[in-house]
Amino acid sequence: MSNKLRIIAGPDSLDEHNIEECYQIADITCDGVKAIYGIRTVGLKSRTGFDNGNSDAGFMGYDFDAIMENFNIFGHGGNRDDLVQLPTVTLAKKLWLSTGVQCATEVMLPAIQLACIAREFENKPFMIWNSAVDQLGWHIRQMAGFAHEYGWTVGLKNGKWLGEHYEVAESEDSTIKTSIETVWDGLVNYSKLAPETVLIQRGCDLPDNGDYRNLPIHYTAKRTKLRNKGIKLFFDPSHTFGPKMRDDIVNQTVKALQMMMPDGKEYLYDGVLIEVGTAKCDRFQHITVKELEELVQIVSCFRELETEAPFLPATYDHALDLRRG
Repeated sequence: MSNKLRIIAGPDSLDEHNIEECYQIADITCDGVKAIYGIRTVGLKSRTGFDNGNSDAGFMGYDFDAIMENFNIFGHGGNRDDLVQLPTVTLAKKLWLSTGVQCATEVMLPAIQLACIAREFENKPFMIWNSAVDQLGWHIRQMAGFAHEYGWTVGLKNGKWLGEHYEVAESEDSTIKTSIETVWDGLVNYSKLAPETVLIQRGCDLPDNGDYRNLPIHYTAKRTKLRNKGIKLFFDPSHTFGPKMRDDIVNQTVKALQMMMPDGKEYLYDGVLIEVGTAKCDRFQHITVKELEELVQIVSCFRELETEAPFLPATYDHALDLRRG
């Protein structure tokens, strides 16, 4: 079968306490070859209610203090070089230099966050994606502009509301186009400048979710992929299955990664974006590093894994120094 699988994994949000888990994730191998394509290095969270960032329940992200400082700098006419560097960008740079694994993050404030990322990842592999609650095309256009200039990938998460009865939208034979697909297609248009755009299916929040955090929309995503030729499709099992189905995430992810496109020659999903390890946010929908290793071994039996060509530091000792630093 065609289309290699990219695995992007890591904590919901990065901090100084879980960075070592990211190195453990990056070191996972399959048959002696690196198995992980990318690491989540999210530093700012999207939340319904604004919090000062001090409590775990309202944790706004490791970059919160720097973001607040950059608001003032940016608002008073400061440019990229004036901004305070975001802590997760510094951690991500060390991670990439010492492992060769691509870093990836959610973006809420494109002008500020991407300007900070660009200082360390100009013309280096990186992936950025929107929050599911942010479906604004102009934010995507700004992200695509940075991606075009620096060679990054843009991920487009679907919105949280389907706009149709679930049974109708998720019928395998359905020919309708839901409102969520219309918006998703629109975001693809805004992202056309980016060298690479991927769709990220993370389920929808519906009245009959049951034990799901968000009901999966595999067939809605399939129709969207078919309309947008050449666009890759990723699956986000963490936000789909959530804490109530946490113990079944590995099994359900394997099933999703076995799904096929209508021609039977290509897999539906080209990648998976999954929360792994420990974090202050959404901690009960994370799988462990060991479970990720198990997932890798199972999936590698029927899918070929895609990994970035690793960046090799000058010496092994230099790589160890970067980790300690």
